[in-house]
Order: sequence, then C-alpha cells, then structure tokens
Amino acid sequence: MVKMKSLIAIAALLAAGPSFGQQALRGNVKDQISQVQEAIQRTGAKWVAGETSVSANPANWKYYVGLNFQPIKAPPISLSRSGRLPASLDWRNHGGDFVTPARDQGQCGSCWAFAMTGGLEAYVLRTQNMPGQDLDLSEQVMISCSGAGSCQGGQLDASFIKSTGLPPESDYPYTATDGTCSDAAQGWQSEAYKVADWGSINQSVNDLKAALNQYGPLPTAMMVYEDFMHYKSGVYSYTSGKKLGGHGILLVGYNDKGQYFIVKNSWGPNWGENGFFRISYSEVGSSQTDFGLSTIAYSDGGMKAPSALAQSEKTWQRVAPMFDGTKAWN
Repeated sequence: MVKMKSLIAIAALLAAGPSFGQQALRGNVKDQISQVQEAIQRTGAKWVAGETSVSANPANWKYYVGLNFQPIKAPPISLSRSGRLPASLDWRNHGGDFVTPARDQGQCGSCWAFAMTGGLEAYVLRTQNMPGQDLDLSEQVMISCSGAGSCQGGQLDASFIKSTGLPPESDYPYTATDGTCSDAAQGWQSEAYKVADWGSINQSVNDLKAALNQYGPLPTAMMVYEDFMHYKSGVYSYTSGKKLGGHGILLVGYNDKGQYFIVKNSWGPNWGENGFFRISYSEVGSSQTDFGLSTIAYSDGGMKAPSALAQSEKTWQRVAPMFDGTKAWN
C-alpha cells in the first residue's frame, strides 16, 4: 500500500511536467544570466537577474542548499481565525525591527540551521521586546549538537531549540563545518535561549500569513533552481534552469498589493535585497519552487496538539520524489 502511494505521488509529479523537465542553464556565467533575463522577459516575471555574490562559481552552488525534507515532527500549530488580516506585514518594521541581519552559511549545506536560528533570534526579540538588537545566536551549536542535520543537509526540527536551546555566537563561532559539540564553550547550555513550544504550518498563502501575524517570522523551505542564484531584486518566480535542491529560509513578511512574501536568506547581506528576497504568492505549492513545503512556528505556549500528523505525511508523499534528482549534489 505504501509503495502504491509512492508510485501515485511520483506519477502526479511527472504529470505536472516542469518539475522534472527543466533544462540546465548553458555556457559561462554571463551566458547563463542572459538566458535567465530572456526567460524573465518571456514569462513576464517581475524580478531582476544579474551577477550576484553567488553567481560566479556554479561548482559551489551545491553548498547553498541543504534541506533534507521529512515530515515535520510536530503537530499543526493553532491559528486564530478571528478578524481580518492586515494587507501587509514586515517584521523588520512592525513597531520596530525584530529580524536580525542576513548571515552567510558559506560552503556548508546548513541553510536549515540558519533558518531555525534566525527564527529563534526573532522570537527572542519579539517576546522580550528587544527591537533593533542584533542578537547573534550560534548556528554551529545547532549543527554540531542538535542531531537535526549537518553540512550535508538537515531538517526543520526545533526539538533541540525547545529542549536545550542555542547560546550566543561567541560560545561556538560558525565554522561552516560539521564540527563537534565538545568544541563549544563549557557551560554554554546556561546561556542558551529556548522556545516554549513549536508546531507546523499548513502550506497555504492564508495560513502562512496568519501564522506570521500570530507567531512572528517562520522557518520555511522551498526548492531552489539555477535562476535563483542570479536573483538581484524584485518579486521572484521560477523562470528557467534545473533544480539544485531544497533550501531552508526565514519568512518575515508579506504584501497583498504586490502579491509576495518577504524572506530572509542565508547567503550573506550582499546577495539579493540586502540578503533578503521577495517571492510571489503563486510559488506557494507550485510544481517548481513549492514555496512553504515545510514550515514551522515558534510559540510561547498554548499549543493545540491534534492526534495525528496527517498533513505532514501527506505533504511528504507529494514532494519526496522532488528530492531524487538532488542526490548527486551530496
């Protein structure tokens, strides 16, 4: 039965077409950028492509992804359905700045750790009313101590952040390697920040917006393609290039008028819009980027825990085959 469900999921994705049929960008970096620019014009996409801080070395692109998607090991978090949501929200400017600057994961597939650490930083700034402070917590502790992943990839599992937490960056500075937990400063646990609870978010535009309003910035995920490496500004939507792999990022806002989400990346402040990017609502659940394919929220309590994780399992069955083509990057 399980095998039959997997075959059905694969058949559905094959029928969708583009997810399995993208053509790789050709030639040198300049040629590739030209191809993306032509695709943007042809498709009517609303973003600008050009040389970025990650464009020049395609051989290193495999290091800039690293999400090993699995069903989230937490129940769906409760969402308030009362009242109309505001037409826009940006946690960088919402009674203050509650989002820390974009970091740089370097040549390590640790995007998952940066997404969850950035989410924890925002959670602390919000719950302790500390807007504008650059709270810098240790991604290296997340990588080396949590068991949630490594430089070869990981998952959005905040069990460690709830049970143990993350200390300041100075207790274990980032090395862009797997490292070992014993290299962290002695007694770092006493300085660690934790979340009270966490849960999963359904993959829909409305649920993502509701969760942003209720819980603040959200660690989430998407599939990355070659064209995204050349993103400079604007509202991204997939146009061209082959799939590179799953990517963990931090969702920090949205705008209904422009029909986009605002997202913090982990490729340094010189990529994109000061390390951030905007992405079209149309990419949520799309057959290409599948934005929001895995999303979690940090809560200060009051979790509602359904008896089953059916939504997470259903999502896994749908998107698991999308990762088959990324194995060669590991």
